Amino acid sequence: MSKNELPVIFEEVSKNENVFFSTSLYHLPRRKLSFLHYHDILEIGVCLSGHGKCITEDKIIPYFAGDVQFIPPCASHYNIALDDNTLWMFINIDIPRVSSSHLTPDPAYFIELSQKINASGIFTKNEHPRINRYITDIAALVQSDSTDHEASLDLITAKIAILLIELAEIDSNSSSDTAAIKKNRGVLPAMQYVSESLRKDQRPTPGGMADACYMSDSYFRKTFTSVMGESPKNYITRMQALKAARLLSETSSPIYEVSTACGFEDNSTFYRCFMRIYGVSPSDYRNNKYTENNDIIHKNTL
Repeated sequence: MSKNELPVIFEEVSKNENVFFSTSLYHLPRRKLSFLHYHDILEIGVCLSGHGKCITEDKIIPYFAGDVQFIPPCASHYNIALDDNTLWMFINIDIPRVSSSHLTPDPAYFIELSQKINASGIFTKNEHPRINRYITDIAALVQSDSTDHEASLDLITAKIAILLIELAEIDSNSSSDTAAIKKNRGVLPAMQYVSESLRKDQRPTPGGMADACYMSDSYFRKTFTSVMGESPKNYITRMQALKAARLLSETSSPIYEVSTACGFEDNSTFYRCFMRIYGVSPSDYRNNKYTENNDIIHKNTL
């Protein structure tokens, strides 16, 4: 299967409620490429050992120990390992929440910066020494025991700002691929609006998505459908069902409370939507009668 034939899915990322970033060590087993994915956070990473390939929207790049990775929000990507000892440290950064009371009081600054960036993928010490150093520095800072101190958070915030400014200044060839990437990221504020609304147990709306992107309803609907391959309304329903599935799996809350927390109008609407997306009822899903073959909640072509 070639890169262009791979399905692209939205991958939900757990967000830290206390700070604007979360970290994870991930051992990549040697395996065949299965899918590209994207998410609504900024992902940076450091390859600690091993080697492999990073597949992004417009290129395939080899990586080795010491290389770093930068993946902007809403950019499809995938890493594969070519040996059995490949270890990555990933840092997920929730762009709308990046702020510092001393340095950057307005989170919109970071959203605007991230939307200017076309560069993504692997950055080596030889070709991009500053980018490599900035990401390595951020990785070291977020691993320290002092990230709950204001000064440390200020330093992490400053490093992220420098990284984004540097990447925004990198010249990129104007091409159809670059134009497509810019178009994809143009709907990012809408995805962030949906994510934030559901996090607060609020009901997102297509109109709210359009407002987040400063577009008229009709223009936004056309643009979003072109980029995401589905209507704003369908996207909202999928994200509501995704949250519902997580609550059904991780909590013992009554199903009517899950329905309310996910912004469905009533229980019958929740039941119909969940059945349509997962192929089983909410109660059957909770009782482990759900099978992996029904897992179509994420599938979506950019």
